[in-house]
Amino acid sequence: MNTPHPIPFKKIPTLSVLKESYPGIKGLFFDMDGTLFNTEPYHTEAMVKLGRDHNIRSPFPQDVVHELLVGRADHLVFDVIKTWEGFPQHWSVADFVNAKTMNLLGILDEVEPQKYFPPELLSLLEEARSSGFFLALVTSSEKIITHKLLELAGISHLFHTTLTRDDCPHHKPHPWPYLKALKESTHDASEVIIFEDSAVGIEAARASGSHVVKVEWY
Repeated sequence: MNTPHPIPFKKIPTLSVLKESYPGIKGLFFDMDGTLFNTEPYHTEAMVKLGRDHNIRSPFPQDVVHELLVGRADHLVFDVIKTWEGFPQHWSVADFVNAKTMNLLGILDEVEPQKYFPPELLSLLEEARSSGFFLALVTSSEKIITHKLLELAGISHLFHTTLTRDDCPHHKPHPWPYLKALKESTHDASEVIIFEDSAVGIEAARASGSHVVKVEWY
């Protein structure tokens, strides 16, 4: 059953603010791109480079492409762009994902983590972990990208569970990834806050029955 529409958070909250706003909370679940990390622009950059390298021509301007693709797993992005002019018709989903992933990894290697991961979020994660909260990362990104970002930011050890696109048979907006994280946490949905930024992610989060925060701090 869907929860009420989430309240937007324009600033990264402290743990005390979350505990006051949501009494009884025992778990914090985070989406990754656009929520934990401000990496959506780099995903768009990787897509633009892909289009440039392979002469794929979008019928939309770049800002519309960004809004169209934000929060979607790459296999769903493939379904959108495979009809665009110039898209290599021999490419499988795996071919597309590999090409985009290589672009993104190359971009991330040139960016300082502080540019996409603010210290306020690190403080929130560290305090929540030390206070006994169950922390989960639930993302539609591939495992290779997810663990690369966690490694670069130095926060892999803070999450009790990390679920990527590769770990889930169903993907956002399906609630399966969040329901799986709930099961692993052993907490009730009413004891968990999910942080999401995209419409696709918010739909999945609400369907899990958990409290949902709409991230607007980026």
